[in-house]
Amino acid sequence: MKALPFPCIRPTQDRVLEALPAMGSILSGNDALRGAIADGLMLKDPGAAYYVYECSGEPGRVTGVVAICPTSVLAGGKGDASADVAAAARAIAELKVQPRPVSLAYEASPVMDIILGAAKEGASLYAVTDPAGITHRAWEVKREDAVGAIRAMLDQAPEPALADDPAYAAALTGASQLLADEARSAGTYTGKEPFNFTVAVLFPAAQVASGAPRVPTGLLTHQVARF
Repeated sequence: MKALPFPCIRPTQDRVLEALPAMGSILSGNDALRGAIADGLMLKDPGAAYYVYECSGEPGRVTGVVAICPTSVLAGGKGDASADVAAAARAIAELKVQPRPVSLAYEASPVMDIILGAAKEGASLYAVTDPAGITHRAWEVKREDAVGAIRAMLDQAPEPALADDPAYAAALTGASQLLADEARSAGTYTGKEPFNFTVAVLFPAAQVASGAPRVPTGLLTHQVARF
């Protein structure tokens, strides 16, 4: 499986409780997002990193790793041509930011559990509890040896399966296609553009057999084109 570290747009750490309730406004358009970044409410990470994400509450606790994967992993979301999906795809393409990671399930190894457990021993980047009583935590992993260890484990893993709303996956696929069509029309398409990747939270399949949680909108986002 190809799953890479990435530069994230996310809330400034000490303003996350202010930012998350305002995400509807912040992610309403490029000007609003630029304003939030200029104001210090949001930030663009200068370098690439993996993120460890933990969701705890009923019915238990699950841990995943957040990375960017080729949009081909969203095969389960193809073929939905509803008006709602088309509108969502256009909105993502216009914003040029994927608003939340798509949830995927993969076969994790015991070694990966150890690596992620070690990452969680440090101070978390975020720890927020939503109105439903679910606590969301995230840790940034950017140290070279830790990044290398996670990447090596993911390289060995088989392709993941969709564990999210198929309509959301279809909207992400549609947004990628819209941006690719624009680049082809402009004669600039290379196949290496960020919109050819989707940010995903990869959960061990055994932990999400009854359904995968979703990372809160705006907590860990992926810029897919310049704005």
